[in-house]
Amino acid sequence: MKTLKAHLAYRNIKRLRFIVGVLLRYGFLPLMERLRLTRLISIPARITGRRQVRACETLTEAVRLRLAIEELGPTFIKLGQLLSTRPDVLPDEYIAELLKLQDNVPPVSFGEAVAVLEKELGRPWKEFFTSIERTPVAAASIAQVHRAVTTSGREVVIKIQRPGIEETIAGDISILKYLAGLLASRVPESRPYDPVGVMDELSGIIARELNFNLEASFTEKFRDNFSGDKRVMVPGVDWDLSSRRVLTMDYVCGIKADRVDELKERGIDREKVARLLIEVFFRQVFEFGLFHGDLHPGNIFVIDENKIALVDFGIVGRMDKQMRRDVAEIIMSLLKEDYEAVTKVYLRMGILPSDINRQRFQREYADTLVNYLGRPAASVRFGELLMDHVRLAASHHIRLPTEIILLDKCIIELEGLTRLLAPSLNIVKESEPYAMSLFKKSLDPRFVFADTLTTINEYKELTRDFPVRARNIMDELAEGRLRIEFLHRGLDDFMREMDTSSNRLTFGLIISALVIASALVIASGVKPAVFGYPVIGILGFVVASCLGLWLVIQILRSGKL
Repeated sequence: MKTLKAHLAYRNIKRLRFIVGVLLRYGFLPLMERLRLTRLISIPARITGRRQVRACETLTEAVRLRLAIEELGPTFIKLGQLLSTRPDVLPDEYIAELLKLQDNVPPVSFGEAVAVLEKELGRPWKEFFTSIERTPVAAASIAQVHRAVTTSGREVVIKIQRPGIEETIAGDISILKYLAGLLASRVPESRPYDPVGVMDELSGIIARELNFNLEASFTEKFRDNFSGDKRVMVPGVDWDLSSRRVLTMDYVCGIKADRVDELKERGIDREKVARLLIEVFFRQVFEFGLFHGDLHPGNIFVIDENKIALVDFGIVGRMDKQMRRDVAEIIMSLLKEDYEAVTKVYLRMGILPSDINRQRFQREYADTLVNYLGRPAASVRFGELLMDHVRLAASHHIRLPTEIILLDKCIIELEGLTRLLAPSLNIVKESEPYAMSLFKKSLDPRFVFADTLTTINEYKELTRDFPVRARNIMDELAEGRLRIEFLHRGLDDFMREMDTSSNRLTFGLIISALVIASALVIASGVKPAVFGYPVIGILGFVVASCLGLWLVIQILRSGKL
């Protein structure tokens, strides 16, 4: 318990107990025992947990995990949704279940939402808006959205953060990071997946979603990027009516992109819309290097067959010039079925482990691609190919950049949507012109010359700085100030185990000494006495019994006899 108190505040320990209790009810007692978290709950609850394991045998572990996440609330639902895009971390059956998680939650009352709005704006809402619809048009785990009209007559939507959600998520994130550390240290088979690193990435994504100022800035950036493209609408931000927890934007009137029947009723050419969606997305990737990272249908509205609107820029992917060229080359290699070229791109990106068997990787990669590219174009699922690609990379301990994984997730979402609109479209073929354009641009002599100059400048800086750095190292070595630090893994857990064992041994010796001393006192007949027995001796036995009982309870709670 001391370790937990060192990591978590009291309120978070109560929350951790609740989390452990929920996981026990869904049959995860064996995992809780391995993490040594069963000591947080009572012995009767542990007995109930063992019964629950047997009761849950009718459900798969993946289904039980989804049900537990749904009960644990918004932070865990968001985490589950993000993990559903990580086939390098979770098996297929878990991915399939987590994809079922819905971020639709009951809205907070209008009064609570208005209280947040007025606190952020600093004045009563009626000074800024003539009306606000009481019923939100959308409600999710982090915020809910209300339609409104400003005093200037502008139709807007107000995205209002749920009251207290930042504190709730911060507490849950601290617990999840703690659990990730326990998982890495106490479940060795989880270490190749780097649970701590994955949790850090995912918590960073959630933290950025909570900052509406950041979302507003990205919204304006996308609006600037598409300012010359009449086919794409991005709502304008009202900065005077926005803050960290409130975001006010233009109202978008359109049809959600997945409502096929409504599009059909309006006579909108769905294939044309699908091609526009693909073109807009790959333009973001290859031209701007900044792409919408959450392409579910609720964030895409169809104005007409020649115009779409993009909303909700809480998750955004960024790619520098080199990464864009790498992605373009990977797509071109896929189209040409050049498997060695993909390996060379990975090598250039610096993500191949030094001990990787390149021949084996190329052979397995080729087998994966042939499995898909050998089919008719209409039956190829590029999203499935990307998922297998990420799994293959993970099996060879290749750590793909976060932006690549986010790009894969977006392509999967985009493919699902475009196939709903136009089943015959092949997203790989449709992306070819954009990848080819960037690929050709990279071969342009002017581009090559500029790239060469950049490389020369980097080597120039390295050459210029090298003598100074070398001199600093030699000075530290000569003066005895050079230090070498060793990074150990798992030693902290070993030391904690040693501390626990030595403490128990010490208590055992103290208890033994008390028993022996008390026996000697009783045998000596020292006064005062009660019922003929020395008081000091009796007191010693009582203290020894209490300490012994406490030690037995601690051993039982730890789950290790």
